[in-house]
Formats: sequence, C-alpha cells, structure tokens
Amino acid sequence: MADATGSWPPDMTVRALPHTAIRRITAAVMQREIQRLRGQPAERPDDRPVDAPLDSLERMGVAAALGEMFELSDIVFDINAADSLDDWAEGLDRTPVERLTVHTSGSTGAPQRHSHAVAELWAEAETLAQHFTTAGRIIALVPADHLYGLVWTALLPVALDVPVIDGQITALPELRPDDLIVGVPEHWAALSRFRRDWPNGVIGINSGGPLDSNVGQTLLASGLSRLVDVYGTSETSAVGLRDVPQAGYALLPRWQLAQHDDGLSLRDRDGQLVALPDRIRAIDTRRIALDGRHDHAVQVGGINVYPTHIAGLLAAHDGVSEAAVRLGDDGRLKAFVVTIDGHAPTDLESRLRRFAIECLTPAERPVQFRFGSALPSNDMGKPADWD
Repeated sequence: MADATGSWPPDMTVRALPHTAIRRITAAVMQREIQRLRGQPAERPDDRPVDAPLDSLERMGVAAALGEMFELSDIVFDINAADSLDDWAEGLDRTPVERLTVHTSGSTGAPQRHSHAVAELWAEAETLAQHFTTAGRIIALVPADHLYGLVWTALLPVALDVPVIDGQITALPELRPDDLIVGVPEHWAALSRFRRDWPNGVIGINSGGPLDSNVGQTLLASGLSRLVDVYGTSETSAVGLRDVPQAGYALLPRWQLAQHDDGLSLRDRDGQLVALPDRIRAIDTRRIALDGRHDHAVQVGGINVYPTHIAGLLAAHDGVSEAAVRLGDDGRLKAFVVTIDGHAPTDLESRLRRFAIECLTPAERPVQFRFGSALPSNDMGKPADWD
C-alpha cells in the first residue's frame, strides 16, 4: 500500500457536487426513505417512476430526507410533480451544497447526526484516489446514503474519473481487470466461499466492521490482488487504511496522534481533538491498532449493536435466569442462556427465537443459542467465550 503520510491537500475551496454524485446519493436516500415509509424493501430508484407513484406523504418524506442529507434551508423540489429519480436530483443540481449530514448506524437508541463539509469529503476522496490509481471501474456493493458508501462510490469515482457499477453478491457484474470492489465484511465472507478466481489487478475494499483474517487470506489466495481494510466512523469519515494481512492502520494525512488525559486519540488538520468510539493504541507515529469500542458495541452487517442490552432483554424473558450475548465467528450474534428450573431448553429456545423475530432487528437477533446452569467463565471467574 502506498504510504498514507504526506501533506493534507491544501485546496479546501468549495467544489460543487457533480450530477453523477448527487444522483447516486439521491437514489440511496430515496430507497431508504421509501423503504421506511412503506415498511418493506424498495427497489433502488432509477429513471422510471418508483414502483407505484408516490403519494403525498411519501413525497413529503423523500423531500425531508433529501433536505436533511443535503442540509437544505428551503424546499427546492416541486413536490407535487417529482416522481422519477432525475426529478429529485435536478432540484439539487440547482442548489449549492456545502455540507452533507449522515447518521450513525446504531440499532439501539436514536442514531446521531454528523455533518461534514463537502470540501473535506472531496479532499478525502482525492487523497484516496492517490492510493488506487490503477482502478478502471468501481463496483459498489454498498449504497451512498452513509459516509463509507458516499465517499467511496459517489465521490471517489469522480476523483478517479472512472464509472461506478452497482452490484450484489448474488448478481455481480462480469468483473474486469483493475476493478475496485467496495463492500462490507459480510460481502467478503460470502465471496471467500464461492469465488475461486479473480481477474488481474482486482482490489477489494472493506469497511463497516472487522474483517475476519481467514476470510482475507482465502480471498488473497484465490487471486484477489489486494484487500484494503478501512477504519473510519460516521463522525470522522476515513481515518486509516491497512493492506490485509498487515497489522495496524496507516493514518490518512488529515490525522495526527494525540495523547490526552483519557488516553490516545486523534487531532484533525485544524488541531481539534477528536473523540473516537474505539480505543486505539499506537504501533508507531503513523499507524494505529484498535482495542475495542468504548461503548462495547459490535458491528453486524455494518450496524452497531449492543450485546449487553440484548442480553438484558433475553434475561427478562420468562424462564431465563441470566443471559450473555457475544459476536460469533460467523459475524452474527450468539447467546448463552441460564435457564430456571422447570423450563425445557428446547421450548425456551423456540420462544426466544420468536421474541427475537418479533422484537429485534435482524442485526440484533442471536442466531445461535446455548443453554446451561451458569454463564461461561474462566479460572479467574471472569466472563468467558463459549463454542
């Protein structure tokens, strides 16, 4: 990987978002909002009308979602007429956009909003472009309504002057040499199981959660040219990159290590101290390693979930004395349940799975249940993992 040190791009003048970037971000925001309003998955919008025509509440919801993302002070759409993706994107084309707002991906508690200057995001995309000069196309497995997808699939293609192609694990486009594929850990885990060869020069990009080392080794052994793991947050955007299987993330030029009373953190290019959700330690002056989150969240499918909170919900269930929840090796949650005498594990598991389906999001649902008379612990009496 190219060295991530160097000077942060000095040209921080406001640069207009091009139509291609606006259109891609708009499509992702529309998809998310329509899915929320209809309570069911919505296909990605394109040039044709979305599924059925939008009703008045759906139009207002889409306008509000776009207004929030693009930080608009006034409605710039003809709400009564806008129907296709281009109808909505054209309203944004005529509006100067200086900041974009994204949300955290938490599944417990209200997601937090984070505002980013467009100039900063452009500078980041142009810095990243220096690391991937051979890319001929970007294959996007993630949408552009969150910060990772926005920078890597809406701005980076413009910085590299290459096309972006939408793909799915079940329907990848025919890959070409020098494609750059942007995905999350679940995508790479799936590809490691069935993809046996890759065209020359194909690079994989991962973010949104820890990448299993065995998955990385399998992909590289099967011919993937590079697999780059990105550390970043909704608060900071990208912080550092590492080429799998290297240890530690090389900081992007914007960031400097900073020691303070609560431990090690980062300073941005303006000298401002930035709080991170993760504990970090220095490998050297420009590389960091991660030592877990301060709030003990884990990521499932790129979504922050809280095992302790979920364990508490399970423990409150009839027939349960105690419960523990951890992230399993498969990237999904697993639960260990201590039963109360008289409650059969088989019946209790059936009821807990039904509760999970009805009351928890897919990312929060344990997919494995183990039962016993006490929670697992080590020789020191501290909580331990289980098979």
